[in-house]
Amino acid sequence: MNLMVLKRFKNEFIVLLATIFAIYALYYKFSMISFVQSKKADIQTSIQEISRVIELKKVWKSKKIVKKITNLKNIVSKERVALYKKRGQKIIIKYKELNINELNGVIKYIMNNYFQIVKLKINQSSKERYQMELVCKW
Repeated sequence: MNLMVLKRFKNEFIVLLATIFAIYALYYKFSMISFVQSKKADIQTSIQEISRVIELKKVWKSKKIVKKITNLKNIVSKERVALYKKRGQKIIIKYKELNINELNGVIKYIMNNYFQIVKLKINQSSKERYQMELVCKW
């Protein structure tokens, strides 16, 4: 009897299997579309990050930065510069007996340029006079 029922509903089973297969194919298609879109978005963000890194590299490897670094020595008078060492992409500068205006000028110059401050130490040597130690990278 079971075999007779199966033969009787053979076409309906085929239609049911075809419908299940079609639903699974649609689900797979939409999941693949969302997967491709997410990968595309990831690739676009990676490309944007790479282009940003290239732009920053152009800024940080610019020869103008080297000129700006050498200007740190010329901001104040030469008597106030106690130490000036430049090694590769690192500079060590020590100033002595700076007044408030000179100290503010040096700090403002550092903050307005593309220097990475490794060490900044300011000591008050006497009233209205300061010593400053600065280590920068670029």
